[in-house]
Amino acid sequence: MSDFVLDASLTLQWFLEDEAGREYSLAVLASLSEKRALVPLLWFYEVGNGLLMAHRRKRISSDQMGGFLARLAALPIDAARETATEILELPSLARSHNLTNYDAAYLALAIRSRLPLATTDSLLRKASAVAGVAIVTA
Repeated sequence: MSDFVLDASLTLQWFLEDEAGREYSLAVLASLSEKRALVPLLWFYEVGNGLLMAHRRKRISSDQMGGFLARLAALPIDAARETATEILELPSLARSHNLTNYDAAYLALAIRSRLPLATTDSLLRKASAVAGVAIVTA
């Protein structure tokens, strides 16, 4: 059973040392020694693309990217099962909370699973408060 929903932007902060304000994200990472995270399938694409873009921009090496992916695979992160209907409802949720469709995927999963959300995204945090979704405290 998962303890919280994890978003991709927070996850990428674990590995991109030049990111500002990493304390919260690193505390969330440390909590995975005792907790489990739940992510939408989108998370895997976003994290992979974020690492690829960091590599292309010479922020990380090829070896670092491979190491980061291996470390992620070893963490207690569960992929949520999502139906086509749930995914097709995301634009409506995104529109009502002024989010991207991608960010709505994290909010929807937190709502559906009744779990708090770990995110550093200010718009997603605001939408979570409106939707009654707690933010993970680290």
